[in-house]
Formats: sequence, C-alpha cells, structure tokens
Amino acid sequence: MTIVRFAYITLAVIMFCWPFSHASAQLVIGRYAGEFLSLGAGARALAMGGASVASPTPSSAGYYNPSGLVGIERRHVEFMHASQFDNLYTYDYLSFAQPMEGGLAGALTVLYTRVGDIPITRLADPSAPLSDANRVIVEKKTGDHELALMAAAARQLSGGWRVGANAKLLFKTVADESAYGLGLDLGIGRSLGKRFEVGLAARDLTTSILAWSTGRTEAILPSFVVGGAWSCALSSLNADVTIAADVDAHFESRGEAESVEAGPLSAEPRVGLEYLIARTVALRGGMNGDSPAFGAGLNFAWIHVNAAFQDHEDLGFTHRVSLGVTW
Repeated sequence: MTIVRFAYITLAVIMFCWPFSHASAQLVIGRYAGEFLSLGAGARALAMGGASVASPTPSSAGYYNPSGLVGIERRHVEFMHASQFDNLYTYDYLSFAQPMEGGLAGALTVLYTRVGDIPITRLADPSAPLSDANRVIVEKKTGDHELALMAAAARQLSGGWRVGANAKLLFKTVADESAYGLGLDLGIGRSLGKRFEVGLAARDLTTSILAWSTGRTEAILPSFVVGGAWSCALSSLNADVTIAADVDAHFESRGEAESVEAGPLSAEPRVGLEYLIARTVALRGGMNGDSPAFGAGLNFAWIHVNAAFQDHEDLGFTHRVSLGVTW
C-alpha cells in the first residue's frame, strides 16, 4: 500500500466519524477562520497573481484544483518557504504528486504557518484600573501555529472533463488553546481546444469546521474559484505565452479585504502572464486584486526553481521561493 493510498483511507475514516463526534456542537461562522488556507502554493502561481485554477502545476494541483492532477506521468515534489510582511509571518508548503493505478492521480500537501513572539499582556495590578502607576505589562509571549494536511485524488471522465477531490485535516494552536477540524474541496476542469483551459474549484464545499478546546466550533464557509488559461507557442521566438485569469468568490462580507463586495458575497479577481523562453527560463507577472506580483523561474529536466514577489500597499513586499523535483 502506497503512502498516498494510506492517507486517503485514513482521511475517509476520519471524515466518516467526524459528524457523529460533533453532532451536538453549535457552529459559529468564523470569518477568516480559514484564511491560512488561501495563501497560495508554489511560487509560479503566486508570481502570476495566484491565477492558477485552470492550469496548475502537477505539484500544486492538489491545492489549487485537484482535477489538474489528471494526466501526470511522473512523480513531483515541491517545497516553498515564504516570509510574509517583513518577517512577521512565515509560511511553508510541501507537496507530493504521482500517477496511480486505474487511471487515477494523487497528491499529498502540507501547509504550515507560524506567527511568533505574540505578547500576552495584563495590568500590573489586575484589580485596579489602568493608570500611570498601573500600566500594561507583558506577562508572556506565545505563538500562533496553523497546519493543514491534504490528500487529493483525480481522474478523467467521459466528455473531456476532469474531476478531483481534496480532503484536508486542519490544526491550530493559539497560546494555550488548540483546534482541529476537517474540510473537503472539489475541482473540475477541461480543455477547450488546444490552447484554452477552464477550471472550477469549490473549497470547503461541505463547510469546514474547527473545534476549539474552549468548546467553540467555527465554520469555514464555502468559496468558489473559477478561471481560464490561454496558451500560445511563439515558434519564431522559441517561446510560449500563458495568460490566466481567476475570480475567487466568498460567501462572507469581507469589506475592504477584497476588491468586489455585494451584500454577503465578496470576490477577488486575479490575472497572470507567463513568458517561457526555450521551456527553460520563465518571466512572470500578475495582479492579485490590487496587489501587483512578479517573478521568474528556471526549469531543467528534473529540477524547477521559482521565485515570486508581491507588493502590499500597507504591509510591504512578500517574497516566496519554491523548489521542485520531478522524476
């Protein structure tokens, strides 16, 4: 039994048992509860503004759109480290994808985020009001840790459609409290001719939940990403061009956090461009909402190195570097 198949069986058992163990819990809509799941995977896609639902790389398909795993012929591993917002936040991503028996393809993905040195404060004398003589002091420092373990599988359907599913286990710790939960993503995609790809990913489709040690249970509402990608070979220049566009829709009012808001629905458009020279050197650029992104990559027979940079109006530059191996 391969490690991928074992992971699928384990997740299936957990997902079957989960509803019974939390049948009496009261759900609370946790706005941004699943935000760490939306940080992206792989520097190639992020340099293109995150527009990747229609044409993800084999290693990142389990994250962006599991149906993109269909057709892979080799094993793929990718690792990415990111330093966010002037090193206030670190993010690591690891994935493994491979073809499987029966026309299936599978992937395992790990996402881990960390915020360190968060001060826990109190008044020097909690029984007295705040004053010059009774000031706020730092009692201790703690951290925030978030972990997601994902297992995806995909296959080809009749009519040209590809379909995939991604089950995920979620873990969080903040100070002395912790939470765990699970979720399910579904994805579909297909080719429209030789140059155009379309894709749709439904994330947290069944409403992912997080059960906290405090007794609170948060719900992560579903979101949907739809997009397309157009590719063209420029034979005279020995180059290939890919243009991609996505729209990420959430069913929760996010205010100024996203570009478009209409009642409870908010949406973020993403666009990206890749110029690949001799299938070796890649130059990329894009927009994630109103945040510009750019990057570059080097592709060899079995190794791939990519870098991405994104500018945030208030929080500065985010840089990400990913390394991939294919065999």
